[in-house]
Amino acid sequence: MNNSLYPIFLKLETLSLLIVGGGKVALEKLDSVLGNSPDTVIKIVAKEIIPEIRALQSQFPNIKLHERAYNDTDFDTVDLAVIAVNDIVLAGQIRDCAHQKSVLVNIADKPDLCDFYLGSIVKKGNLKIAISTNGKSPTIAKRLRETFTEIIPDEMDHILDNMQNIRNQLKGDFNYKVKELNKITTQYLSDGKIPPAQSEMEIEKLISITKTAQRKANIYLAIIGILLLFGILGLVVYHFNLSGDIQYFLNKDGHIFYWMLFAGFMAEIVAGSMGMGYGVICTTILLLLNVPPPVVSASIHSAESFTTAAGSFSHYKLGNVNKKMVWVLFPLAIVGSVIGALTLSHYGEEYAHIVKPVIACYTLYLGINILRNAFKSKKSNPVKTKRRTNLRLLGLAGGFIDSFAGGGWGPLVTGTLIKEGRIPRYVVGSSTVAKFLLTITSAVTFIFTIGIHHWNIVLGLLLGGVFTAPFSAMLTSKLPTKKMFIVVGIVVIIMSLISIIKSFM
Repeated sequence: MNNSLYPIFLKLETLSLLIVGGGKVALEKLDSVLGNSPDTVIKIVAKEIIPEIRALQSQFPNIKLHERAYNDTDFDTVDLAVIAVNDIVLAGQIRDCAHQKSVLVNIADKPDLCDFYLGSIVKKGNLKIAISTNGKSPTIAKRLRETFTEIIPDEMDHILDNMQNIRNQLKGDFNYKVKELNKITTQYLSDGKIPPAQSEMEIEKLISITKTAQRKANIYLAIIGILLLFGILGLVVYHFNLSGDIQYFLNKDGHIFYWMLFAGFMAEIVAGSMGMGYGVICTTILLLLNVPPPVVSASIHSAESFTTAAGSFSHYKLGNVNKKMVWVLFPLAIVGSVIGALTLSHYGEEYAHIVKPVIACYTLYLGINILRNAFKSKKSNPVKTKRRTNLRLLGLAGGFIDSFAGGGWGPLVTGTLIKEGRIPRYVVGSSTVAKFLLTITSAVTFIFTIGIHHWNIVLGLLLGGVFTAPFSAMLTSKLPTKKMFIVVGIVVIIMSLISIIKSFM
């Protein structure tokens, strides 16, 4: 038999519903209605009403209970009826009475007698999907609901809001609007958990999205860099006439300023091509130059305050930021960053012989991961676990590691969320905004604990990255991604091993 049902979504809260029956089955139907349309006017008529239903009345004043036998007049003021009685003969009589009053009826567990079915409803914000098996198997419908609820990303409601805004802003005739919306929705679906026929690795999705934001961020970075450079030089030279001090500033600590220009250049190239790795590259280079661990992290976070600000603004303008995810991630991420910064500030110098190899081992681990990503099979599509990572704990761990080790937020937090199957564009954008907030917190914490004597390192990292930014996206677009992963992974591994060996010598 063909399925002749036509699914319709009712604005049930504008209608009135009668439920005949007050037992467990009536409670199940009532839960389904309240879960989707909690303000629906519901009249329940039954000789006996169980305590669970009575308890719901205290939460939902729109439920009216009548503990008595039904009568024909109960159908006079209702639009729909659900019959949840155990007597099939009585259910048939009630159905006939309802039909005389032109009221459609659903009879529990009797699909042949139903005028409509209560489907299993998948809900993700404003998205609803009704599932029906034409009365054949409610259990299958329930299992499908659970499956769809799991695989549809939590960011779907944010996508719907974006689509509504875009639709309202589009100009032109109906055909043009449909064409443009089709293009946009195709892009959204390709970012979702259901992979296209020729799926790419999650990390490559991350790269593509980050490059888009990078092109926007480069403009802001260039402006920041030029203003910063001329501002600092103008103040120092004009007001203080300290050209000799500038020369000393640039050459002190073994000309580390020029090394930092190189480190900033390399880190920006890596970040522009891979979407992550700025902190990893800077940390490995600074450790190799015997810079104390607290100064390493303080310098990197001070410089990253500018780059993450530009990236955050870029992602926000592109509509890649899920505000709910940011609000969940960043409070404990900030707590973690403060704990990490304080721990490193107080113990980094005294126990440098322990802290430095620990951080070097961590960057070695990140280097191995980068190298492993280079050889990951594109066809691999691992089954994603149903259990989602606790975002607050993930933010806490990411904030601590990022402050303590000088980097690691991207590989840990962004990488974990991408692997869980969340939509990459929102993961990257939201993670970048949260990273900006914890970077500012970490930089301020280090300033109050170890001071600002590391500005030659900060300025070198910042200028190296800023002046590279306008060209990094153009350059990295011409570089093969896999070879970039291999080169960067090998370089990070070698530098980390050298740092580990030097710390024990």
